[in-house]
Amino acid sequence: MLEAYEAIAETRPRIRRDVLFTETPDGVLFHNAHGGFHLNSRSGYRFATLIVPHLNGENRVADLCEGLGEPQRAMVGRLVRTLYEREFARDTPVPDGPSVSGTAPEVAERFAPQIAYVDHYTDDAARRFQEFRTTRVAVVGDDLIARWCVLSLVRNGSAAVGHLPGLDTPENRFAEVRAEAGALAAEGCPVALETIATDGPVRWSDLTGYDVVVVTGGREGARRLFRLVAAGVPEGTSLIPAALFGDRAVVGPLMTPGTAGCWACAVLRLGAHGDAAAAADLWSGICLPAGDGPPAREAGRGLSAMIGNLLGYEVFRLTTGALPAETRGQVIVQDTESFDVVAEPLLPHPRCPFCPAPEATGTPARPVAPEEPAPAGGTPPGLDTEALLAELNGRQILLRPHTGVFERFTDEPWTQTPLKVGAVSLPTGHAGRRNITAFDIHTVAGARLTALNAAAGAYTEHVVPLRGVLTGEALDDARRDTRSLAPAALTVASGLAADAPEPAAWVRATSLADREPVLVPAGAVRTFGPYNRDRLHTPTTAGTGAGRTAAEATARGLLSALCHDALERAVRGTGGAALVAPEGLGDDPELAFLLSSARNLGVECELLDLGEPARSSAHVLLARALLPRTGERIWAVAGETGRRRAAAGALRDLLGQEQLGRELAERGEPPVDLGDPLLGDLEPAALAVTGTSGARLDEATSYPAILDRLRAAGREALVVPTDSADLLAGGISTVRVLLTREGARTTGASRAH
Repeated sequence: MLEAYEAIAETRPRIRRDVLFTETPDGVLFHNAHGGFHLNSRSGYRFATLIVPHLNGENRVADLCEGLGEPQRAMVGRLVRTLYEREFARDTPVPDGPSVSGTAPEVAERFAPQIAYVDHYTDDAARRFQEFRTTRVAVVGDDLIARWCVLSLVRNGSAAVGHLPGLDTPENRFAEVRAEAGALAAEGCPVALETIATDGPVRWSDLTGYDVVVVTGGREGARRLFRLVAAGVPEGTSLIPAALFGDRAVVGPLMTPGTAGCWACAVLRLGAHGDAAAAADLWSGICLPAGDGPPAREAGRGLSAMIGNLLGYEVFRLTTGALPAETRGQVIVQDTESFDVVAEPLLPHPRCPFCPAPEATGTPARPVAPEEPAPAGGTPPGLDTEALLAELNGRQILLRPHTGVFERFTDEPWTQTPLKVGAVSLPTGHAGRRNITAFDIHTVAGARLTALNAAAGAYTEHVVPLRGVLTGEALDDARRDTRSLAPAALTVASGLAADAPEPAAWVRATSLADREPVLVPAGAVRTFGPYNRDRLHTPTTAGTGAGRTAAEATARGLLSALCHDALERAVRGTGGAALVAPEGLGDDPELAFLLSSARNLGVECELLDLGEPARSSAHVLLARALLPRTGERIWAVAGETGRRRAAAGALRDLLGQEQLGRELAERGEPPVDLGDPLLGDLEPAALAVTGTSGARLDEATSYPAILDRLRAAGREALVVPTDSADLLAGGISTVRVLLTREGARTTGASRAH
């Protein structure tokens, strides 16, 4: 019984000021606005009235229990431990010496509520308040938000606030601010309202001596803020921005030297999430010279007061540490009509010039060997649903309606039978949104994880800049000691434009065969973008891999590249397309379920083996069907190390297209979007069946075996990391894997040194 007491006997509990205790028939209820707990004891309320006044952080539990018997000490121990666990109280550390805050008695008396507020959350409240009071704050803006921010700082105890000359106008009623500052000075709490002297546009040199800079709106607001962000926040300074973006007010993020995720990142995210007109207005206001046109939109008086007070409170939180700053690593978005407020985390945008990704070094990081991906779904006995949900929760930071890499999951309306459907909204700015979809046999969580991986591949292709691109002299220098591969040496070569000039942009890849660097055309890595404008490479997702780790992403990328290679050979008639008879699928429960689902959907499907085991030992199977509902032919291909999983993957993705496609058609929605195509405009009926496959369902290989077979055929698998900081924060790593053809031509140095 005394274990709880002994564990906390030397602590000094301080109960929070918002905690109440109420008598009940069975004891006493401790509660606040967020919850509570009940202490069962007929004498519990009497006990609480005696003990709670002494939980002030000055007394050790052992001192409070001196002279008490074991039952009473055990009760104290249980109560204090529960208060700690529910965060209704905190252990106050023993002070090292007398607290010296430097706060004048007049100031301490006048701002006692502010000091008590800090004391409610943490220790050493007087010293923390003095930190806020002595922090020099510059409010850079000439709108009503700036006026209310200055007033909030003054009212809460700030001793030095700088402002622009344009803020002191009758329209802003700034005389009222000066009057309040004068009244505080008369009470012995002097406040310096300083005019920031500028010689032209505000620069950081004009703000020397200020610890925190708050930038608001006005006629020059966005342009002024952009100049300060572009110049970089000086050491020892914090920058807190506030700006209007269409019908939303955006506060944050807090910027300090070296922090990732800035105001430009926030604007790029907000613009990508659909308000392209607001983004265009903002960027044009920044880039075009100020004229005599209509003034920039400003917040009304009520909204200005809300945002200004929020900014003042944010400075208070930042400097006292009573609570974490709300804008640290996130932005606060407020609707200007409804006043609804939401705070969303902000990840650095890969296209932001002020939060650059680490530059690619001269030699790419040595790639990790591919490893078997932990499947999003699996056979029921081995399915760890808790792990799937934990991983899905870990990726939630990527999904936010205003600032996320992805917007939200959009699969709630769809029927989740026979297959589970996962869909995620990928904002692409002016191009609108894409609902990237994936399917799973067992769980929605598995389908969502697969959809996130597919969306990550599309995001990487269309949004994330390619790092480490070499051109001109840098390319010439690299070629002195690094071999390079001609575009035609890669399996993604289109065979078109044979007389096109050599690509101007190249990147370093790393061979999985010998871990040596190799130069490859940038257009082979970004096949849908401007690097491939001459279409030397087929626009394809071949080799795109996304996963929990770089090794898992490499495995998926390798299988994707093998799928594309096998499919192209089948189309060109240089490979095989052997029919897999239903009897060849055995009595596997997943495959039996899929075939039964096909019959229920009225889909007569064929499964073709594209003959990849004979080349690389991997298994690539294609499923195709003619839909009687529309007369459309659909197909899906899957590559795996095991034949059973390849068959299940191809059938699953084929049937998922029809299952969801029916609902989308009924609602007039766009067709199913599985991500960028592996092979665009393929007519699956053009694949001629070359025989019947007699392979066993349990046949399987391994990644080392695949790489050995490629090496024996004179081929290589090359890896280009395509990671971005935002996807990595959500636990998604991405790569591009390129395959060489047999006898690939190498130019330049024979081997890197």
